Amino acid sequence: MTYDCKWTRPNLDDWQKQVLEHKGNFMLFCGRQVGKSEVVALKIANYLLNNPNHKLLIVSGVERQASGLYDRTLHYIEDNYRNMLKSGKDRPLKTELKLKNGAVLITEPVGIDGASARRHTLHGIIFEEMQLIPEAAFSALTPMMLTTGGFMWMLGTAWATEGYVYDRLNDKDFLVIRVNSEEVAEKRPEPGRTIMLKHLESEKKRLSAADYAQEYLAIPQENARQIFPDSLIARCQTASREEHLKEYEYICGVDPAGLGDDEGDITILKILENSDLQQVENEITKELLTTQTTSRILEFHRRYDFKKIYVDDGGVGFGVFSELLTSTDARYITEALNNSSRSLDISDKKKKGILKEDMVFNLLTMMERGNIKLLQDPEIRESLKSYRFEKNIDTKEVKITSTYNHPTEALIRAAWYYQTKGLNMRVFSIKI
Repeated sequence: MTYDCKWTRPNLDDWQKQVLEHKGNFMLFCGRQVGKSEVVALKIANYLLNNPNHKLLIVSGVERQASGLYDRTLHYIEDNYRNMLKSGKDRPLKTELKLKNGAVLITEPVGIDGASARRHTLHGIIFEEMQLIPEAAFSALTPMMLTTGGFMWMLGTAWATEGYVYDRLNDKDFLVIRVNSEEVAEKRPEPGRTIMLKHLESEKKRLSAADYAQEYLAIPQENARQIFPDSLIARCQTASREEHLKEYEYICGVDPAGLGDDEGDITILKILENSDLQQVENEITKELLTTQTTSRILEFHRRYDFKKIYVDDGGVGFGVFSELLTSTDARYITEALNNSSRSLDISDKKKKGILKEDMVFNLLTMMERGNIKLLQDPEIRESLKSYRFEKNIDTKEVKITSTYNHPTEALIRAAWYYQTKGLNMRVFSIKI
């Protein structure tokens, strides 16, 4: 018997048919909103159902990425062949599902170097958001298919212009499929066609030509480069969480978020005896009111007695910043660092730069010189890896972009203290 889950969308694009029919390794460079995860989930479900005792692994930089593809796969099997799923103690879990034919699907984040996923023997690996997976992870993961002759399905956007992913473009063992969002939109039936084209037109106005080409046309940009190299990130991610020590001073950086799907971040740095910095805490926030974010910051303040609190006061962050200014405990140590603020040049002769660039390159310099140690969190690694700079060939201007910025946005603010540490400015109040 051949199992074949039903496709859930109104139509199946030609490139999706190619994905479903191909046997072996492939790389899928996709523009956004084209149905990549949906078709790959269908392919995974059918593979598991038709290949008894085979084991597949979905990996990504962090758990939240791989879980989306895993959940879609589980839904296909539940909707079409629920009786094939094991029950009881072997029922589907958050990161593992088992079928009655012995097939298994698991999902794991690769962490910093892929070591967490080394223990498996696999028949196939699916790399989700391949452009954000650390280089070291590929070396750790590919040997797990040595005895099975397994396959690799690599999914993501056309970002890489170097490294393992880029090298696979000339690998005769890989089929390379590029999916242009505009071409997909034109072939979609109404009202999907109009909805997609309207969204693409809006994105074309919002993004630079290079960013739009990469995110929606599946064209990598040679003039865009990763700001924080993988090797540098690995060298700096050596710190572990530790208890608060009273003999040290601490700095807090905050990138607030609202109640939607957007995330925020609170990071805490310890000032070492030689004035270097060490990250001791990083907390990702989600679906918090501004008052709840403020309360969380003040909780940390009571524990760490911050010397400085740096907050992005743009957008929803203005509410958090304003609330901190009304706090007796935090008002005199809170400072706003807005991405659109401009840094000051004493001579006033040079062109003033955007503070966002100053903060990013300050962190880069600190990392290169060994002035900062970072926590070994995969979210921090992914966020740093996603930062790129793009240089306009004509104007020579540099633009910084990121696909997952919150951990780094909080970090660059806390690390900005390193630029001002020599000033040792304090504010005192006198009751009159």
